[in-house]
Amino acid sequence: MVESGFYLIKNDFINLIKKIGGRYLDNKERPIYCCIKDKFIDNLYWAIPTSELSHRSKAQIDKYNKYISLPKNDIRSAYYHIGYTNKPALYKISNCFPITDKYIEREYISKGKHLVLLNAKQQKVIRNKLMRILSYE
Repeated sequence: MVESGFYLIKNDFINLIKKIGGRYLDNKERPIYCCIKDKFIDNLYWAIPTSELSHRSKAQIDKYNKYISLPKNDIRSAYYHIGYTNKPALYKISNCFPITDKYIEREYISKGKHLVLLNAKQQKVIRNKLMRILSYE
């Protein structure tokens, strides 16, 4: 995996989460955003589930924006990020999880290429929100 790349996870990962008592309610092929490599554990990355915004209702988008616009000292302001890669996307930062290459099915392909978030400003905002959540936990 590379930081800032998008990937599809294997069903083995979802099954593992369920086996150890966790919940992974999304069975669709949605890309995850490989945000950062762990500082302490080799080959471990922190991933963020993503979702399209096109099918979201106005009420849902308003809810995400409400959280995003909260003061920075409120941890809930780090739960989501609305950004743009190949289309408008929702980053569900509060649903982050650790993952290794073993559980990656393949790169997420858009327009014939591996989709990677190139916008440095968005990368920084997402990483800062993720680090806030991980520090809080």
